[in-house]
Amino acid sequence: MLWFVDSDDPVTDIRRGLNNDPHQAQHLVQQLVGDGVVVDEGPCSLADADGLPDDNVIAGVYGRLAVICGRAVATDRPSEFTDTRLRLRPTAVAVLLHTDPVDSFGAFARWENGALRRSFAADPVDIREDEGLPYPFERGFWAGEHPLQYAEGVPHDPQALPFHPQEFAEQSTRDWLGFRFTRPLGPDDADPRDIPATRFAIRPPGWQPPPEPERQTEPVSAATEPARHPEVRPEPGQPEAPAGNRVARWFGFAPKSESHES
Repeated sequence: MLWFVDSDDPVTDIRRGLNNDPHQAQHLVQQLVGDGVVVDEGPCSLADADGLPDDNVIAGVYGRLAVICGRAVATDRPSEFTDTRLRLRPTAVAVLLHTDPVDSFGAFARWENGALRRSFAADPVDIREDEGLPYPFERGFWAGEHPLQYAEGVPHDPQALPFHPQEFAEQSTRDWLGFRFTRPLGPDDADPRDIPATRFAIRPPGWQPPPEPERQTEPVSAATEPARHPEVRPEPGQPEAPAGNRVARWFGFAPKSESHES
């Protein structure tokens, strides 16, 4: 997830509510994919970024704020993030968040006027990147105020970090943007489900939508035409169960039961 920030107070702007411009969002995605074909899949929320297929992108443009979510902006080494992506929308601040609950991985970064100010990436036992000066919100994590919780029966690793990297990374967006994905949310957190966006499918250059199949009807004679009755529609089937949420279970970071959200 990559945010472009020109607001003096993005936390307040997001908490008050945002209005997405889907046309500008599509333009932003088109810049990202170049000659690829961008197919509008309709409105969604930022929470739908969880489990997003590799050929899908979620984007939103909100005046002085914008966001892109998807594989194209995911990285486990933020300092190597290409300038091309940051130049998609030149802004005073750019904020990156990338987490992988399966590996208990978390990464975040912040650029100001195109210059990297802070980047961090780690799983519970391996720091892959730690560049720039720490921000104030980090102090409590390094001081052991958010200890890594081990699942029952899992021995403590003496080389493990004193915090969960995913929780640490999400605290960056909580501090800089006023929300996080993992529940339960705090009383002052904005809910990602309330942040509107648009979902796009990315297709190869030159892709064309398949033609709709033609409907063929056979004429019915008056003698054989059945009596006309009001159309009775079948009862709709049960809705599909929502896709299972990827939840951090390694070392017991996330609650054991929580609602589906991101």
